[in-house]
Amino acid sequence: MKFRTLAACMAIASVPTFSRAGDMLLSSADGSVIFRGSYGITAVKANELVYEGKAKVSQLIWKSQGISTFTGDATFALDRSFYVKASGTIGFGGDGHMADYDWFNPGGPWTHRSQHPDTRLDHYFALSLEAGREILSHDGTSVSLGGGVKYTDVKWTAYGGSYVYSDTGFRADRGNFPDGEKGISYQQQWPVPYLGINASHTEGAWTFGSALQGGIAIDADGTDDHWMRDLRFIDHFDATPAVMISASVEYEFRPATAFYVSGAFDHMFRTRADTDEIDKLTGGKQKYPNGAGADYQSMTVSLGLRGKF
Repeated sequence: MKFRTLAACMAIASVPTFSRAGDMLLSSADGSVIFRGSYGITAVKANELVYEGKAKVSQLIWKSQGISTFTGDATFALDRSFYVKASGTIGFGGDGHMADYDWFNPGGPWTHRSQHPDTRLDHYFALSLEAGREILSHDGTSVSLGGGVKYTDVKWTAYGGSYVYSDTGFRADRGNFPDGEKGISYQQQWPVPYLGINASHTEGAWTFGSALQGGIAIDADGTDDHWMRDLRFIDHFDATPAVMISASVEYEFRPATAFYVSGAFDHMFRTRADTDEIDKLTGGKQKYPNGAGADYQSMTVSLGLRGKF
């Protein structure tokens, strides 16, 4: 895991995933400390790629929808302008799927494909630390600048499934893997230092908010375990841009209590990687410079309840 990277970047924050959630918020009497907890439904997608030179020869598409996520965060107002926020999310379950495509003739149609409807989420969590300062507050409008780091870690395992291969002829070989047989596990770890801008505007009982963060995913890894072949592939991703966008609408239906709806989108752009291949039986290792690639995204729709007291 990338906790050392997370710690090293902590002075510089985080946000979003794909979640539709009920959210509760507690605030201290003077508003200097805010605690929030939420339950959400999350969806994530990741691409895992293998290259020979510039040619893509393999692509594994990992997806999960309907992940149950639990989030807690705390915001500390250091004075009227500065704040620090810490957040953590953990997810369970969901409806997963993995599709694995191979090209024996790069640039042509795929020659091998396996599909794995029984793809299970092993873990999903995100941690963040953020610091910022309000730079504008006028007539119901507030603008702040912030920065920090977000660390996202997701892992799946694909079981069973079906295949179409081209060993004896083009897409001529078809069959099924035994139900419950462990095929491939895949994990992505993304530390992302970022800078961002947050804005909100209040008109009567309504508050409209938005946030835009841009950063660089650094020291990120992908780990692939091929269980039937006793092989592990560790991809060390090149630095790549990352963007997080969110927006919300809040209605205060009674003093200090409000409903809100929000949406968010995270994206780590596609990047290349150097790969270490490890034979788990013999311990033998091989290196493939620039032999892999990956990307990641998540989206969020949230429904929540905010209260202060």
